Amino acid sequence: MFEFDIAYKKYNNKFDIHGTVLYPAPMIAPIQNKILNELVGYKKEIRLLDPFHGSGIALYEAALLSSDFKINGFDINPLANLITNVKLNGINSYFIKEDAFQIKEMLSSDIDFPIHDFPRIEKWFRKDVIMSLSKIKFAIGQIEDVRNRKYFWVIFTNVVRKYSNTRSSTYKLHIKKPNAISSIENNIEDDFLKRIEKNKSHYLLNNYNHNIKKCDSLVEMANMDKNCIDVLITSPPYGDNHTTVPYGQFSTLSIFWIDKIDLILDGWEMNSYSTIDSMSMGGSVTRFELGKLEKTIVEEYTNRIAIHKRKKVVRFLADYFEFLSQTIRITQDYIILTLGNRTVDGINISLTQISKQYIEAKSKFVILKEFSREIPYKRIPKITSSVNSMSVSSMNLEYVLIFKSLTIEN
Repeated sequence: MFEFDIAYKKYNNKFDIHGTVLYPAPMIAPIQNKILNELVGYKKEIRLLDPFHGSGIALYEAALLSSDFKINGFDINPLANLITNVKLNGINSYFIKEDAFQIKEMLSSDIDFPIHDFPRIEKWFRKDVIMSLSKIKFAIGQIEDVRNRKYFWVIFTNVVRKYSNTRSSTYKLHIKKPNAISSIENNIEDDFLKRIEKNKSHYLLNNYNHNIKKCDSLVEMANMDKNCIDVLITSPPYGDNHTTVPYGQFSTLSIFWIDKIDLILDGWEMNSYSTIDSMSMGGSVTRFELGKLEKTIVEEYTNRIAIHKRKKVVRFLADYFEFLSQTIRITQDYIILTLGNRTVDGINISLTQISKQYIEAKSKFVILKEFSREIPYKRIPKITSSVNSMSVSSMNLEYVLIFKSLTIEN
């Protein structure tokens, strides 16, 4: 079992659907596909969940294996929800040519359209860029077919990011230098039209057996029945979003541009550029406390971290243990986790060891297989200088842990 290499150093997602839209820290699609195929590819009906689905890579790969799989996904980020739904729903191929032509005609015509506005928009976009993006936004909003309109929004997010004043070298919102901003060439309309034409062939899957929720994953999992999922596959956050991967901050510019009718919003997501990250796992609110077992598992790490940094780490770990607790309660057969081990205050926190210790101590699950692979492409340098003027390594390896329930017959 699992007689394959997961290095995939030469894998380039620009040749598949996952390369059509940028989203932080994506899983490697062929790895997820091969693991799922090895474990459950021979089965017809599987109840599968990714509670932190991000851009929907694992869920889409599961849908490719079988249209009979019952696919479920949760994410608190409305942009992640939109992207994943569009990947699974696909386009309406009967009208896509007509709809793309309608947008092209509108962009080439002298039409009246409202100039979009939101807080600090002129910090993040030049005035001419705002005009071009506003025209595209208006044109997309005129498309009646919901699937095609949402596809156009997904492609639009890449254009928003590309022509914004934020640096492309990081997922955080970090303003470019003035000369870099002034040198941006405004090819926005042509760029957008080329992208919708180039990428539409990747969106032909029309999966009707999925349920993707924009929600707080921990709350949603707590409301699920015991053993209601056969396979849980996910890449959970490795730490709080503010200090690891700022999924919310990355997404906010796009969320501000997309028509609200095509996003699922609870009303708080646009309060600030960091609100989504604050509401995510390990965010600004303490929701859970560490129990005796949890404290025993993590104290070798937390006791060595400076007190002023420890609170944030403990808050995340408390949320993470709640995730693991709900995972082993609702999952019947297999748990597949893609993880990274972050460094805080010079201390490497082994989320892989923490996960194995907790799951095997608290459940019917045992480790079936553990992989590791080097991360070949990153938007964070492999060495960062941030602790006492000493060089600190960022996460350069990712790990895949596969747990199997002891109740499964060999």
